[in-house]
Amino acid sequence: MKNKRILKGLILLILIGLLVSSVGCNQPKKSLSSFDTPLTLEEKLEDFEYAYNLIKENYPFLEVNKRLHGVDWLANKEEYVERIKNTRTDDEFMMELSNIMRELNNGHTHVVEKEHFKWYHKAYSQDRILFENPWSKVFNEEKVLARYNYSKQEDDEEIGYFGNTNPAFETDIIVPNKVAYLKIHIMDGGRVEEDGKEIRKFYEEIKDYEKLIIDIRGNSGGSDHYWQANVISPLAKEPISVSNYLLVRGDYGNPFYRSRGIKLKPISHLDQDILKKMPEEVERNFQRYWKVTKTIKPKDPIDFRGKIYLLVDYRVYSSSESFAAFCKDSGFATLVGETTGGDGIGIDPLFFSLPNSGIVIRFSSMMALNGDFTINEEVKTTPHVKVSAVPSKDYRYDKAIQYVLNEN
Repeated sequence: MKNKRILKGLILLILIGLLVSSVGCNQPKKSLSSFDTPLTLEEKLEDFEYAYNLIKENYPFLEVNKRLHGVDWLANKEEYVERIKNTRTDDEFMMELSNIMRELNNGHTHVVEKEHFKWYHKAYSQDRILFENPWSKVFNEEKVLARYNYSKQEDDEEIGYFGNTNPAFETDIIVPNKVAYLKIHIMDGGRVEEDGKEIRKFYEEIKDYEKLIIDIRGNSGGSDHYWQANVISPLAKEPISVSNYLLVRGDYGNPFYRSRGIKLKPISHLDQDILKKMPEEVERNFQRYWKVTKTIKPKDPIDFRGKIYLLVDYRVYSSSESFAAFCKDSGFATLVGETTGGDGIGIDPLFFSLPNSGIVIRFSSMMALNGDFTINEEVKTTPHVKVSAVPSKDYRYDKAIQYVLNEN
């Protein structure tokens, strides 16, 4: 009996091995051992076709790109194919592919460059973000690690947010006992607690001031947790909520959304009165939606009773854009400066790897609508008060700061 059980076990293992082998053969894939030889033209074209189709079926801003930049990306396919054909080396292929992806004109959509791979791998492979999540799986594929010549031991190195290990903020007193200033350079997810302790001390010192200026000009993003924990929670007097609709195309993102507990609904389930307020392309080009309500609760509130101003410019993007949009839609702060950069509402961008080269591509997968049902990526966030947002170290020549100082 024991021998029979062993025999059955061996047969089962063989069958599983054959099954895994057959599944793997269905995908074009360059063997790991052959990465020391250049990609063939056929392999390059297969990779481009894979990327093209994935963008065609899943990318949310194709129509926005036409309207804002006059680029019909899908219609340019033959031009892109010719450009790929003209590449001689793997590095040239990667560079040309990067140029092609840039023509989608979205800061979250691009080829992951070799010099940035280390940061992405560490950020999406940490235990605090569900182990084996879809993001981590992409970055830990053998072909990907081989293409980027990456060893997982490098994750042990302290690299900060794209190399930053310094505090992500600075403070100042512009008018003693009246106007305080907090500059946030980047929403550094690795410094939330460390920076938060110092920012809270600053709040305690200025809690009786008339005005607090929060300056995020030039802040290109990072982690929403930074501004939620270090700005909203300490200064909020009661829970603050903002709701947004996010629209989705295609199926590639399904495992990513499931890992975040996102339950998408068919567009057909939208109330018709709500649907009529949305851009016309929603019903035509999108299949599902998610209505997200972000609620931030006070945490050991400081009881700051003054007025809060948020300085913004066109470089405000990603999670700093999420912060600006939240402040405007909730009324938490008065926005001063220029229209922001957009694309900050939703979840992290998604990643996919190319089957032959192992090159990783990042892309935005959700089209977020502002509170007034305009497309955030297209309209961005417009400030309450429009003035020049060019910063100056000498506050006398900083028009945004001067507006705050002179506003009654």
